[in-house]
Amino acid sequence: MHSKSSPLDFIIVGQGIAGTVMSQILLEQEKKIVLIDDWNYSASSKVSAGLYNPIVFKRLTKSWRVDELLPFAEIFYKRLEQQLNERFFFRKEIIKLFSEENEKIFWLKKAKEEGLKEYLAEAIEEVFFPESLNSPLGAGNVRKAGYVDVKKMLSIYREFLRKQNILVEEKFNYSDLLIQPDQIEYKGIRAKKIIFCEGFRATENPWFQWLPFKLSKGEILTIKVEGPCPDQVINKGVFLLPLGNNLYKVGSTYHWEDLNEQPTEKGKIELCEKLERILKIPYQIIAHEAGIRPTVSDRRPLIGIHPQHPAITVFNGMGTKGAMLAPYFAAHFSLVLEGKETLNKEVTILRFWNG
Repeated sequence: MHSKSSPLDFIIVGQGIAGTVMSQILLEQEKKIVLIDDWNYSASSKVSAGLYNPIVFKRLTKSWRVDELLPFAEIFYKRLEQQLNERFFFRKEIIKLFSEENEKIFWLKKAKEEGLKEYLAEAIEEVFFPESLNSPLGAGNVRKAGYVDVKKMLSIYREFLRKQNILVEEKFNYSDLLIQPDQIEYKGIRAKKIIFCEGFRATENPWFQWLPFKLSKGEILTIKVEGPCPDQVINKGVFLLPLGNNLYKVGSTYHWEDLNEQPTEKGKIELCEKLERILKIPYQIIAHEAGIRPTVSDRRPLIGIHPQHPAITVFNGMGTKGAMLAPYFAAHFSLVLEGKETLNKEVTILRFWNG
């Protein structure tokens, strides 16, 4: 796994979306890495619907940097699918069911705008799937959306890491990390740098407790519908993401208290109430899961090199848009670590450093 004589390039801690994508980007660059992760030490990535949406529905504006992020992510996931010989990346239109007439008028106006045209379809569905859905005001269509089956991707990628003999399956113990100016050592494994990709567990990391995570708990249901339902993602208060065989993911809640990973009755009721405003047909709940998102106060990733320990770095804070953000920023950060690029000011951890 590692040689005593020459250190590895990187130790990566955590195998959620951030750690998985970061590992893959570095391996593509022929870096020598080891990934440390305890699969049982739950991650919100495993619960994540992996949905990516180029549009912010509240204001009908483009999602932050979507024109760069989305093409990059699509190419990355397709390349990874080929490498692993599996499918986990899917394009799916999002159908936004309108709640009021004004929403429809606003949609038609925005769909004509330069830059939004490629994402918002101008034609309005007057009634959408009336036999199964409540859509009396019609619906708009978002193009170039989709999802990553994150749980499947992480599981397959873990097997790949095992076969490469570069996975250490244990909980990372901070007190075992020895820090030197130009390298680190962990239980006999030496590396030039360590990259922490721990999701919400970063709040326990002694080197990064100054980062302003604003953690949010999300709950999600998997349901089986009894009747015909569309093969697009439906959005109105909650999303319905089709998984095939009449199965759908329904999500998700946002709660800032009670930050444990246990699903709650309150969360289930909230999702069911919103779901029943959309669905006309019966359904049964197959699964109910919860996870803690590593959201950040300003909704931008937290990436960078520790200002006092150059061998310690972090790649985190992808929040709800992790599937879309991670590939682009992992590639960017890999070049920063090589000294080939300067870290984007909007994502650098230094924006929160007071020294």
